[in-house]
Amino acid sequence: MSKEALVVDADYFFVEFVSELLAKRGYAITKAYDGKDGISKLQDQPHDIMFVDLVMPKVDGSQFIDFVRLKYGPNHFPIVALSGVMVEQLSSLSEIGADYYIAKGPIDKLTGQLNALMAEIETHPQSPPAKGKILETSGVYPRRDTVGLLNALKFHRAVIESLAVGVMVIDIDARIVNVNPAAFEILGKSPTEVLNRPVLDIFPPAAKPKLGGALKQVAQLPEKTKMSFLSDFNNRSIRTSISAISQSAGNAGWVLVIEDTNCV
Repeated sequence: MSKEALVVDADYFFVEFVSELLAKRGYAITKAYDGKDGISKLQDQPHDIMFVDLVMPKVDGSQFIDFVRLKYGPNHFPIVALSGVMVEQLSSLSEIGADYYIAKGPIDKLTGQLNALMAEIETHPQSPPAKGKILETSGVYPRRDTVGLLNALKFHRAVIESLAVGVMVIDIDARIVNVNPAAFEILGKSPTEVLNRPVLDIFPPAAKPKLGGALKQVAQLPEKTKMSFLSDFNNRSIRTSISAISQSAGNAGWVLVIEDTNCV
């Protein structure tokens, strides 16, 4: 019976490259093209190994790995983090939680690295490294502009995670792709119960008509329009404020801010 591998990367061609390499080693491949898609595919069937890009839209690699660890435990299967910005993140890799880290580079070198890694994992399948193992990154050097961009993204994420109000990012299909700690506390739920779930599913039944109507109206009304409503949530009066995420191509989803009115 073949082993199952999940490959999650926003780069279609890189997904094909890794999938072909693993298929030659006898793996059945499941492909996903961002972290949100990865969560959906992850729940379809069990996997023996996972390859995850760190920089992806919607649910990024770090969030995805956190989700996997919470759902399946720390040592359920090896997780290999792959990234074109790996060398710029060397100082913060310990926060990500993967078992192995490989910097994307020239395909010929990367092929050799991945085959050597797979041989190691297949030889000792029950012996993951005590801490994340960083594979050779020779010939790949930090880029100043990329370091600056990553630092800016980390700062903005830190701001959102520090907010006293709950913030939820909802994709265009009304599924949840990002939640800050305050929102988890108000919802009384964990990431595995919230991420990639339809937002209507996590609100109390009495609040669903208000939420559904507000999502539709905000998407149809002029840019920067916001709507709010009160609802009873776990015996707490919660104000939910909704605004649309507008891009040049149109509505790209919604931002929900949830706030306990008893704490105001």
